[in-house]
Amino acid sequence: MTIPSLGGNGGNSLNKIHINPVPEINPALQIQQSDVSPAPVVQQEQAPPVVEQNSVKKEYSIEQFRADYENMLVNRILPELAQYEDERKKRLAGAVAGAIICGIAALLVLLFVDGKGSGDLFWGLIAAAFGIWYWLKKSFEKKVKQKVLPVLMRAIPGFYWQQTPPVTEKDISACKIIPVADKCRKTFDDCFIGDYRKVPVAISECEYEIGNGNNSTTVFQGVVIRIKMNKEFEGTTLIRAKKAYNKDKKDLEKIGLKEVKLEDTEFNKQYVVFAHDQIESRYLITTAFMERLKRIQLAFNAKHISCSFYGDSVYIAPHTGKDLFSLCSLVKPVDNQEQFIVLFEEFVSILELVDHFKLDKKLGL
Repeated sequence: MTIPSLGGNGGNSLNKIHINPVPEINPALQIQQSDVSPAPVVQQEQAPPVVEQNSVKKEYSIEQFRADYENMLVNRILPELAQYEDERKKRLAGAVAGAIICGIAALLVLLFVDGKGSGDLFWGLIAAAFGIWYWLKKSFEKKVKQKVLPVLMRAIPGFYWQQTPPVTEKDISACKIIPVADKCRKTFDDCFIGDYRKVPVAISECEYEIGNGNNSTTVFQGVVIRIKMNKEFEGTTLIRAKKAYNKDKKDLEKIGLKEVKLEDTEFNKQYVVFAHDQIESRYLITTAFMERLKRIQLAFNAKHISCSFYGDSVYIAPHTGKDLFSLCSLVKPVDNQEQFIVLFEEFVSILELVDHFKLDKKLGL
């Protein structure tokens, strides 16, 4: 199997490296190099004792994650998935049959049913066809993920997949990263929590919608990532993409956030900033930081991205407008390796945040 190198972003074509499958290893929190002992200095009368240098411990890296991920996938996951192939085919047949039945019924309504409600019935049947397909796919995906993701996540020590969101509705509301969050309907999907380079990281995939029926609008669909910083912020500094900016600032004004005008005209074209402390916000929003934020957006192939410095954490929300960490397409074999490469790219781009911020080195932004 080939896992892409990290020389580029997840949304672009990447260089490939080939890693030969190796026997399964038990990932450790840290990797040790071989002890190196200097040769004893021999004197005529008495040789001094041999002095050994301390073992040099290497921090777990993305490169090691790549190797362990492929090893776990080849030796554990792909063999396990074989048992689900027959079920996938049955669900595909059911989804196709459901779509055909709903499509024929919709066509009959269009041709033979008159009246005010015929249009609603037609579109209701079309929606039902998509709904049947979606339900069969998502329920199958959930079943398989419960089996394979806990195992696959062992490829990186200290990280876990779970269904309970570690970045909660309350957290998202408090940091103000998603506009009108309190008024939205929320759904959560894949979630991860753990430590990378001794930095706590939490990831919640979520979708926020406002309105009902045909008037429903997706305010946000993507992931909200929380990375614990090495300092407590004096106040909240909020960066919202103008594409996601809600001009109603009442929710921000109520908590004392005021708009900050920065000198960077290119930045001001794309983002709007609110903060409690204007001095702190200018300290945080440097050119280097904004370059990192852009790289994150590219890694997720996101439509736009927002960020909030709140409490002792930085929250980053790339809005992708699509389902992330997706597995188990009904139209492809369950052991299709492409889906796992995409999953690797999406997940590793989150790990890169820690390296980008260099929080493990206790450096400022």
